[in-house]
Amino acid sequence: MKKNFTNNCLLINQKVETIVNKAKDVLGIDKDTGEPILLVSRAKFRDEDCVALYLIGKFIASELKLVDSPSATYIEIADKMGIDKAIVAARLSDMKKKGYVRSSNRGQWEIIFPRISDVLDEVRQRLGMS
Repeated sequence: MKKNFTNNCLLINQKVETIVNKAKDVLGIDKDTGEPILLVSRAKFRDEDCVALYLIGKFIASELKLVDSPSATYIEIADKMGIDKAIVAARLSDMKKKGYVRSSNRGQWEIIFPRISDVLDEVRQRLGMS
């Protein structure tokens, strides 16, 4: 049983490494605060992309133990990404229908781990990064 657990941990770590490699051209993480930082001009992203990237950044920061939680409120996302709160709420609702995000509790939103790679592939494709 221990071997399977170890193999599962290795697989998850490899998947996180894959996510970091896909994200590194578009997303950074402030090493002091754990805040996600867009590395490409905000103007090149759709609002949904910014919301997703912020939550992916929170996930990565959480994995790196820079923040306590991979989740964020829609207000936090709106403030950090410079997007109207109503638009963020609408994009989160759209993304929830697509199965990209979930609302954990009391307005906290997080990206769904198995979908991160798909989201990054879509963003990179739209940017012409493949």
